[in-house]
Amino acid sequence: MDKTAATGNGWRKRFARFMKANTSLTIIISAVLLMELMTGFMFYSAQNFIQRTMERMVGVEMNAIYLCIRNKLANVEVTIDNMSWVVSESLEEPKWMFDLSKRMLSNNPSFWGSGVAFVPNYYSREGRFFEPYAVRRGGDTIMTLQVGRDGEDHTKKEYFRVPVEKGASHWSEPYVNHTDDRTLITTYSTPIRNSSNRIVGVVFADIATNWLEDVMNEEKVYKSTQRFLVTSNYNMLAGTVSPVFEEALQILKADSDKNGYVLMTSKNGVKRHVFYTPVGGKTDWVLINIVDDGEVFGRLRSMQMMMMLPLIIGLFFAWLIVWRSSNNLKHLRRVNAEKERIDSELQMASQIQQSLLPQGELDAEDVELAGFLKPAREVGGDIYDYFIRDGKLFFCIGDVSGKGAPSAILMAVIHALFRSASAYESNPARIMQTINETSCRGNDTNMFVTMFIGVLDLPTGNLRYCDAGHDAPIIMENGEYKMVDVATHLPLGVFDDVQYGVQSLTLQPESIIFLYTDGLTEAKNRARRQFGLKRVQEALRGSTERNPYEILETITEGVDDFVKGAEQSDDLTMLVIRYTPQQFMSSMTETLTIKNDIHEIKRFSEFIKSAVGKLDIDASLAKKLQLAVEEAVVNVINYAYPAETKGDITINMLFNGHALHFQIIDEGVAFDPTAKQKTDTSLSVEDRQIGGLGILLLRELMDSINYERTDGKNVLTLIKNLK
Repeated sequence: MDKTAATGNGWRKRFARFMKANTSLTIIISAVLLMELMTGFMFYSAQNFIQRTMERMVGVEMNAIYLCIRNKLANVEVTIDNMSWVVSESLEEPKWMFDLSKRMLSNNPSFWGSGVAFVPNYYSREGRFFEPYAVRRGGDTIMTLQVGRDGEDHTKKEYFRVPVEKGASHWSEPYVNHTDDRTLITTYSTPIRNSSNRIVGVVFADIATNWLEDVMNEEKVYKSTQRFLVTSNYNMLAGTVSPVFEEALQILKADSDKNGYVLMTSKNGVKRHVFYTPVGGKTDWVLINIVDDGEVFGRLRSMQMMMMLPLIIGLFFAWLIVWRSSNNLKHLRRVNAEKERIDSELQMASQIQQSLLPQGELDAEDVELAGFLKPAREVGGDIYDYFIRDGKLFFCIGDVSGKGAPSAILMAVIHALFRSASAYESNPARIMQTINETSCRGNDTNMFVTMFIGVLDLPTGNLRYCDAGHDAPIIMENGEYKMVDVATHLPLGVFDDVQYGVQSLTLQPESIIFLYTDGLTEAKNRARRQFGLKRVQEALRGSTERNPYEILETITEGVDDFVKGAEQSDDLTMLVIRYTPQQFMSSMTETLTIKNDIHEIKRFSEFIKSAVGKLDIDASLAKKLQLAVEEAVVNVINYAYPAETKGDITINMLFNGHALHFQIIDEGVAFDPTAKQKTDTSLSVEDRQIGGLGILLLRELMDSINYERTDGKNVLTLIKNLK
């Protein structure tokens, strides 16, 4: 069962028992909760009713304003559209256009001015820009003017330019008239077409926008109502620019339909209801109506606060009753809570410790592994770990002195140190040395750790290892077993100046390494007899044909059968490694031997280009492979042999159908390029350490980089998976 679910069920059961034992308290709490629910439902219903009422009333207001504006605009649109036909029929009489402008103005009191404007030089005798215009002066006096002149190009103005370009009627953006008292006006204009259906000018009417202010300020249901009328370019036609308007404008700009409702919250936390709708017709105007939320719901919220006070008082007394009733159970609850906390933390610690162990299958064809760890308590001081880097298997097993949480904490530190120290180091003795020096610092508890670290070169089977006071592993080959010869070293954490040495041996194919902690050999039955090393060896003798998981299962069953249910006294940890090197049939093999002379690079470049060219791979990848391998070979030419010393460098290239192998072999001084830390390319050229970019290039391109010193030779193997 899931731990979280089990904990939740436990609380529910205890709560049910408590409520059953306190019937009166249960009734009081139920009544208070019921009252709270009823009050909440009532206010929720009232709020919805007020919201719907507000939306209807604002909708009615906006509809009335919309109709008033549309009626007046429609009168202007119909008049000017009709006059465009009249002008089209009278194009041969330019002087008559003055009289026509005056008639339009006198017959339409709502017009501020009216006129006709023609394309340049349409009436050459009347000048380049011909624009008869009528305007009101001082009450009912109407004056006709020829406003077109060389310094006043009306063809560039919106009321002329847009209708001519689009061939349709147009309401202009509001602008200030400069010939009178700076009245804000907007112009409606319609194109004029001649007998050939070509646009030759526009007939237009200027409308002052001050009447819109009167319409927008008509009777309001809510005193806080603010109304605005804007164009599609968000220029103000009616209303006053304010921070509230600017915030509403941002909402309008985000809505392509320009029609909707939004509850807006300002920067100071004030909520407002924003309604907006297009005026329609031939305009692109938008009507905005804003109402303060406080005015709409203020009374309801005041009533809510007044009714909340008795509820709060009731809840306080209910809480007081609960507190007094449960006072006698507090101590028991604290004890149970502490116990559950400790159990929970121990279980979590156990999960964390298990997460430190290798997870899932190891992606390698040359080795099979299986590990097992069973702590004597919730957490323990044993650990094992393994991973593959640069064609090498790094593995370890360890046992901290003592048991329980302190041992588990120290082992977590040791595990982290192992991973950190072996990230760039391939010598197990130096890895052990680093872990020991760090673990000795601040070791006031005098705890120590026995540990075995191994580094197995997968291509060659060469195993280098270092033992720090741990039980020697067992190796099984050809049905026989033997103990690994380990040098005597002090455990980790005793002295920080201990010098650890490295040992080595070569594993044969199908060899098995069995590592364990003393929790296996010292497992006791009810008679206090130990399982012992001999029983371990007997169990292993018949397991040479089994895989690591089956071997672990055999040993575990043997231990369980031996102890027969006796309490486990120590952590039990095992690690099984089977070395299974894969022998691939090579579909292509190319070899070149050169001298450590930089002039040999030309021969090598031709060789590698020819060899890689035989493979059906992408040209870009082939070029990168040539560059990477050439970088490695140049490094060997320059640094493998001492100055003035001649030596050979052999390059083998093998392709087995899915992976490309490059082997670079020399007899120069020992140097492991994979042990050099990765160059930090984020640093500047001045701050960056010398070297390292070559191995950086190899790591970025190759899938595996492996170095091994074998028979006095440096062997660098580069592998690239192609399929």
